[in-house]
Amino acid sequence: MKLFMRRVFLPRHFLASGFLLLILASLYVFFEAQRLKQEFLSQTEDKGAALAKAMEASVRNAIVGNALLEDLIEQRLLDNARLIDQLILSRRVDQALLKEVSAMNRLQKIDLLDREGQPWELSALPAMIVREKEGEELLQRRQQMTSYMWGKRWRLPREKSQTRAAELPPRITGSEFWKGSAIGIAVGARSFPGIIAIHANADYVLNFEKEIGVQRQIQELGRRSETEFVAFLDSDLNVVAHTDPGRIGQQEKEPLVLKAKVDRQLFSQVVESGGGKRYLEVVKPVALDESTLGFLKIGLSLGSMEVAWRNSLRAIAILGLAILGAGILGMAAIFHNQHNHMLEVKALEAEVLQRERLSALGNLAAAVAHEVRNPLNAISMGLQRIKVEFQPTQDEDEYSRLTQLMLGEVHRLNSIVEQFLSLARPLEIKPEALRVQDVLNEVATLVEGEAQQSKVRIRVVAPLNLPPLKADREYLRQTLLNLILNSLQAMPEGGTLTLEAKTSNSNFLIAVTDTGTGIAPENRNRIFEPYFTTKPKGSGLGLAITRRIVEAHGGTVTVTNEAAGGCRFLMSLPINGVEV
Repeated sequence: MKLFMRRVFLPRHFLASGFLLLILASLYVFFEAQRLKQEFLSQTEDKGAALAKAMEASVRNAIVGNALLEDLIEQRLLDNARLIDQLILSRRVDQALLKEVSAMNRLQKIDLLDREGQPWELSALPAMIVREKEGEELLQRRQQMTSYMWGKRWRLPREKSQTRAAELPPRITGSEFWKGSAIGIAVGARSFPGIIAIHANADYVLNFEKEIGVQRQIQELGRRSETEFVAFLDSDLNVVAHTDPGRIGQQEKEPLVLKAKVDRQLFSQVVESGGGKRYLEVVKPVALDESTLGFLKIGLSLGSMEVAWRNSLRAIAILGLAILGAGILGMAAIFHNQHNHMLEVKALEAEVLQRERLSALGNLAAAVAHEVRNPLNAISMGLQRIKVEFQPTQDEDEYSRLTQLMLGEVHRLNSIVEQFLSLARPLEIKPEALRVQDVLNEVATLVEGEAQQSKVRIRVVAPLNLPPLKADREYLRQTLLNLILNSLQAMPEGGTLTLEAKTSNSNFLIAVTDTGTGIAPENRNRIFEPYFTTKPKGSGLGLAITRRIVEAHGGTVTVTNEAAGGCRFLMSLPINGVEV
């Protein structure tokens, strides 16, 4: 049981090595996953920077185009206002002419307002012009011409620096004359004290901006699957264009936008939305002639990156598990081989130790046997002479029984001495080709009487086509007799003794199986040791001699307990014998 438990539970060194390998594999998976995640994020940041750079050129061109378009509209409206002012000075203007000019130039309407912001009657203008034609006031109005434009959305940096505040009278501006039109211009009139307000028909302007403007381009970009949102903020961080039109007009105050405004550089960061969705936010200034027109704000989805990262993480984990499994298998093989090697070393050490013990015991036995055999021979010869030459005067039967008993004990002591000598002296093997079937039948016949007394049935199982075995006949018989007698003693209540022979590869297998009580597990490893015995009258030399004879033939002998009861001695001998 202890041996079985040792085989099931791994050594602590193997467990420690496996744990260390697990830690190394886990560290590899962790750091490789972090590296890949950072690499995927860096690729997404590069993609966002490239997208922002490409979008910057488009937005810049759209802003410049819109600003130039509004400049052209402003100039055109100024020209119309000056034309109308000149027509009034020439006193050739009437309501029909104003309508004609408005229709020809696609104007929404034309207003002539006095200093109070009230409309002038065209019929009253000629008299006013005559009265003030040469007056000082007309001269001042000519020198202080001013213009005011409303509805203009795009101004380039150089235009912002040149723009001056409108100098219209407060009462005129208080009338909010520009309401009702998208874009227009008011010019101080030279022909009368007041202004000429031109309201442009801005439908075609708005349509043009809708087709090529910033909002259009941002909405086109926002349709890409990886884009969460795109927005353009002016220099005051007001949302001018957004993929979500509802955000237009709001002011951004995020730290990343404020940082980009201060440093005028591209910045990016990973942001988590309220729904737990993560995206990369990129903010890039849009510049023209070293002046900032506004800021592009782009949100890129990290969904595809996270899917690719999870797939890569899965592949890394599988690779790590494969490395771990291969490492554990490799270590298991190393530990197994090392364990087997250690077992072999221990077995060899035990065998060397046993041989040294046998050699020492053999030398001792030889010395003792040499000293004991001569007295035993003398005693035996003396007892034989006493038994033959002397006749008792009374109790003849008792005399005969005692002399016979003493002779028997002398013979038993001599047999023990012979066994001692067989352990001490080298075996002289005389191999010959043997029919194992005949040898088995022969030993079975020799022990048949003793087997019948013990109520033991002997079975011989040996195929007729077995090849001959090259071995020493007498030693083989002695080995079989030792095993058979040991098995008969293990079946005091009777049973079955099976003698079996067969071949396996290049070995001859001879088994002696009984149905006795078996061998206790704690005695199984010591049963072949010299002088070890569990029998009260045993010498402990029979199985030791058996093992020595089998090993002298180049074979092995083992013992196992049978599941149904009893034990099985198995000899494995080379068919062609051992070289001597």
